[in-house]
Amino acid sequence: MIEKEPSEVSVGRADFVHQWPASRVVFGPGKISVAASEAARFGTRFAVIHDPTAQSAADRVASDARGGVCARIGEVAQHVPVQAVTEAVAIVREARAEVLICIGGGSATGLAKGVARELGLPLVAVPTTYAGSEMTSIWGHTEGGKKTTGRAETVRPRTVVYDPELTLDLPPAISVTSGVNAIAHCVEAMYAPESSPMTRVAAAEGIRSMSRALPGILDEPRDVGVRGFALRGAWLSGWSLEVSTTGLHHKLCHILGGLLDLPHSPLHTVLLPYAVAHIAPAAEAETRIVLESLGLTGPVTDAGGLIWEHHRLLGAPASLAEIGMREADVERTIAEASAALADRPLPPRPIGASGLRDVILTAFKGDRPAA
Repeated sequence: MIEKEPSEVSVGRADFVHQWPASRVVFGPGKISVAASEAARFGTRFAVIHDPTAQSAADRVASDARGGVCARIGEVAQHVPVQAVTEAVAIVREARAEVLICIGGGSATGLAKGVARELGLPLVAVPTTYAGSEMTSIWGHTEGGKKTTGRAETVRPRTVVYDPELTLDLPPAISVTSGVNAIAHCVEAMYAPESSPMTRVAAAEGIRSMSRALPGILDEPRDVGVRGFALRGAWLSGWSLEVSTTGLHHKLCHILGGLLDLPHSPLHTVLLPYAVAHIAPAAEAETRIVLESLGLTGPVTDAGGLIWEHHRLLGAPASLAEIGMREADVERTIAEASAALADRPLPPRPIGASGLRDVILTAFKGDRPAA
C-alpha cells in the first residue's frame, strides 16, 4: 500500500480549471548574455528600463544589442506612480522602440508593464530580486494615495531571463523581505478558490525552495547555488500568483502601500503572519501544507505565530511601525481597509471591520499573532 501525505490529499478538489501561462523562461548563471538575443526575437529597437542598481547589467545588454538600444530609463519608484508611467511612455514612444527590456526588481518590472500596457510592446524581463511579478499579467499603479491593479495579457513578459549572478549583491536584509514576498504569493495561491492541483504543487515547492534558500543567503550572500535556489522559488511564486486570485494579504498590502507608500516587500513580510492567522481556521489543510513547506511544526491554529517566529529568526521586520507607519496613520488606515474589504466576499474567510482593526493594530505594534 502506498502511503500518502494526509495534508496533500485532503486539499484535493473534484473540479477545477487550469490555464498555463504563456511565458518563455531562460534560467541559469550568466544568462544575462542572452537577454539581447531574446529581445531580438520580437524586434530590433530596444528600450531598457532598469533599477539604478542594475546599471552594469543594463550596460551589458546595451553592448550585446550592438546599437539596438534606442532608449534607457534608469529611475524607477515603488508602487509605480502614474506620472512615472506617463513619462516613460513618452520616452519610449519618441524613441520608436519595438521591444521593452526591464532589468531589476518589482518596481522596474512594474514600470515596464505600465509602458507595455499603454503601447502594446512585447516585454523581456530580467529580474534581480525575488518579486515574482515578472511571471504575471498583473499590472499596478498608484495615484492620489490609491493603488489600482488589474490583469492584461499585454503586460506579461514574453521571455523571463533568470540569472542568479545578478542577485549576488542584493543585500541579505532585502533578500529576506523579497523572499518572504515571494512566499506570500505562494501562500495566497494555496488558499485561492480556483487553486488547481498543479497550482498547489508549484506553490508548495516555491515555499520550500525559498524558505531553504534564505538561511543560506544570510550565511553566504554570494553563493550562486543558493541564489539560484531562491530564484527558482521566485519563479514558482510568480507562476502561482498568475494562475490564482489574491486574497486578504495582498489586498491589505495594496491598500497600505498605496495609502502610506510603505516599502513593498517589507510590507508583505510584516503582514503575512497576521493574514495567515486570520485565514488558518477556515483552511486547515492548506495551512498545514504551508507550515510543512516552511519546515515548521506546530498546531495549525498557531500558524500565524509560527510564521512570525520564523521571521524573527531571519531578522525580518516585525511591525508596520518599524517600516514607516506612524501612529497617526492607524485610524485612517483602518477606515480605508474597512471601506474596501469589510464583510466583502474574501475566500477562504471574509473579515469584518473589527477583524481588520485587530489585524492592523497588532501588525502596527508587531505583536505575535494569537493562536
